[in-house]
Amino acid sequence: MPTVSIVKCEDYELEKVYNAIHKSLSLVNGVDKMVKPGMQVLLKLNLLSSSQPPERAVNTHPVVVRALVNIFQNDFGCEVYIGDSSGSVKTSSTFNAFRVTRINEIAEDTGAKIINFDKDEYIDIHNKDYEILEKFRIARTLRKVDFIVSVPKLKTHGLTQYTGAIKNMLGTIPGNGKKNVHLIAPKPTAFAKALVDIHQMVPPNLTIMDAIVGMEGNGPNAGQPKKVGLILASKDSVAMDTVASTIIGFEPLAIPTIRFAHQRGLGIGEL
Repeated sequence: MPTVSIVKCEDYELEKVYNAIHKSLSLVNGVDKMVKPGMQVLLKLNLLSSSQPPERAVNTHPVVVRALVNIFQNDFGCEVYIGDSSGSVKTSSTFNAFRVTRINEIAEDTGAKIINFDKDEYIDIHNKDYEILEKFRIARTLRKVDFIVSVPKLKTHGLTQYTGAIKNMLGTIPGNGKKNVHLIAPKPTAFAKALVDIHQMVPPNLTIMDAIVGMEGNGPNAGQPKKVGLILASKDSVAMDTVASTIIGFEPLAIPTIRFAHQRGLGIGEL
């Protein structure tokens, strides 16, 4: 059975966040054997909005990002990349998201390299076991790095009820490609299956969830911040969503993304 670590973290004070993430990783079996010095590690963030500041709880919080950069650079001796494609179709939006969340400052301070997926080269992904998406494009960096760490934000979602680890991989698709997913799959069931298609073909090696302050209500962009006070970590993104959704009051298999991923054998959807 996969492990999902749950560690208390009351606020975004850097030392507290660093210690919580460090402890959460120590509770996940095998992380120290998976990550080797010299590896290229990509932190795949959740930078949905190019205008909302960190306190609105829309995007992965910059203190979580800074703590992760410190851990993978200093504790593991890795070369760190920070990447995402924002939720907007405007070509400048991802650049602005890195600026508004102050991720660009973290990169300048630490030497981590920012990868704007919208400006990256892309590769075509073909999924022979698809439900909705037979083919889609992702940023090439995702296939060049040695290790992918997904860093989602815990939020509710107007279309899929809940958004976390599985849905975070939608941001691997650059630019208008995400809009095309919505056009191909406009209904909740189809959209959830499309998200699972993406996750199946671009699974992260590790997921670390920012659940210190999440979002409830009209997520993923217009809800209200809600303190949860947790950092979660797992090698199984489906199990991560199973645990996180349970914490905020959902029945996991009632969440379409979790149910479909569980049915397809991509992870554990039951406690």
